Amino acid sequence: MSFFNLFSRVQTSELSNEKEGEKYFRQALQCHQYGNQDDAIKFFTKSLENSPNHSAVYLNRAGCYMIQERYLQAYDDYEHVIDMEDKGESLDAEPSKPAALQNMQRIQPFVAFAQENGERVKSQLTTDGLEHFTKRWVEVLFDQFLDNNVDTAKQFILEEIKELEKMGGEHQEYALNCGVNHSDFYNVGEQFDTHKAFVMFKSVLCCFSRDPHKMFEIRTNILNKLMSLSNSHTPGSSNQKVDYDGGMRLVEAAVDIMFIVKNGDVMYVNNDVDHLYELDEDGDMKLDGRIVNFIFKNSNEVVEIFVAFDDQDSYSMFTMNLGRDERLNNVAQAIFQFMGKNYINNVFSANAQYSSQYHYTFKLYKKNEKHFMVNNSQSHAYLIGNNIYKSNTADEIKSEFWEKV
Repeated sequence: MSFFNLFSRVQTSELSNEKEGEKYFRQALQCHQYGNQDDAIKFFTKSLENSPNHSAVYLNRAGCYMIQERYLQAYDDYEHVIDMEDKGESLDAEPSKPAALQNMQRIQPFVAFAQENGERVKSQLTTDGLEHFTKRWVEVLFDQFLDNNVDTAKQFILEEIKELEKMGGEHQEYALNCGVNHSDFYNVGEQFDTHKAFVMFKSVLCCFSRDPHKMFEIRTNILNKLMSLSNSHTPGSSNQKVDYDGGMRLVEAAVDIMFIVKNGDVMYVNNDVDHLYELDEDGDMKLDGRIVNFIFKNSNEVVEIFVAFDDQDSYSMFTMNLGRDERLNNVAQAIFQFMGKNYINNVFSANAQYSSQYHYTFKLYKKNEKHFMVNNSQSHAYLIGNNIYKSNTADEIKSEFWEKV
């Protein structure tokens, strides 16, 4: 697609607002160059409102639509370019028709799908609702176009996120905050064949091209579900458990994630940290350090992540109060980074905003695959196992942990 730097005319126009049109044209180009396609489209449109006889402006606006994959609008503009120049109505010296024809050919498969199936696909959304509609298409993509292969699905996700990052606006914001490590989608490989999946995915999205907000909503819902599905390793299985082998050591933060609980369901228990325990005088396994419960909330979720600090760290932070808040904030950031780097996408929702708080400090005991945490006043305690989660006062739940076996 071509982006011209100025108006070039075959003839002098008598329209008094040509200068206004050129001013908006230049503003549009500047927005495009900075990756702001939304404003570029607005300024190209203003340019056309003032000076409509420039096929290059339609060509450039279509280019912005192409970047945002709004192919129906792009196709309309390309058709307008061809019609104007066939009729000799364009004032531009340089023809835009060859570029328009070339780009129309590129997006023809998506536009053809939308023209043939658009009404049916849109009626599916109306009938099924967003959640069921996107779930259905995730299953179609994974089973029929990604060969039911987790690695191919992850490649597809990375390629899609890389494209979103280039689109600017809410697309870029999603790409940068979806939990995928940026260094991964900047270095997308070519070892998996995702072409068929992309053609299908973009064809479905093209049906909603004239409603960019709806198209973005569908796109991100499908990607979120596909992330969860690809990380479950078995299509259709429950996503309640975190699929991660080994202990969750946050190396840079020098702490260990011990447990992850989401909406009261235990998703992860770290079974590779026996070296962090010591036997106390009663012969019980006791953590050599303290536990902090990081609580992340949004309107639909409560995610609790229990993190172990070693004994010396605990003393300086919680007894001497040395750098406590800064340290906790750094650990919270490390948690999100760890989830993204390791493709753990069923703990946090990609497009959700979380508030955070901390509950500290807790002693931790382990016995018969059960874990008991309690604060110094025994006013708050937790009992956690692979399928056990209780939060109450110590008196209410300690007997279940200390019971004889």
